[in-house]
Amino acid sequence: MPSHEDTLRQQYTTLLSAFSAAFPNVTPPAPTWWLLWLGKYDVGDIHVAIETLGRHELKDRFTQESTGRAISSLLRQAALREAVLS
Repeated sequence: MPSHEDTLRQQYTTLLSAFSAAFPNVTPPAPTWWLLWLGKYDVGDIHVAIETLGRHELKDRFTQESTGRAISSLLRQAALREAVLS
């Protein structure tokens, strides 16, 4: 059985790959952002946020900071929607 650390490492690697595929010209957010997201949100929700943002028509203008903020915003919106529906 993998440890919590191993699981986080695998999730981080998977999400980082998804981010790099969606935004090949943007430096990924710092590891502290990823740890915050993984601590607060489901890995599937983070992946959906990356995919959603990766389809944005203006993604070529995104920066490291703007993608981090946008992903955070999408995650908060999804959490709020889930809370309202519960």
